[in-house]
Amino acid sequence: MAVAASPTEGFSPETLSKFKLLQQRFVLGLPARWMDISAATHPAARQDALHRLAGGAGSYGFERLSQLAHQAENQLMSGDSAELAETLVLLKSALESTLAGAPPGP
Repeated sequence: MAVAASPTEGFSPETLSKFKLLQQRFVLGLPARWMDISAATHPAARQDALHRLAGGAGSYGFERLSQLAHQAENQLMSGDSAELAETLVLLKSALESTLAGAPPGP
């Protein structure tokens, strides 16, 4: 399981341990987040799922996931369906890499 780089400088060992546990829980929840995104039948539901993924990923140091989710959210809002489809493919790949334990990309 990937442990993302994060702004943990100055964390006590106990706080760092708790943060890493939260990161792991976030990663374990990625399949459910992807299902929320891919199964959404209404654009507002998909936008909400992308927005939550973008924020959570950024908070836990998964910058590539965050960036792709933000990008997809913006494309959804602008109605750019071709670009959105491409970004969702990249997002799914990044989710799978994170689940597989690859280090998060910048």
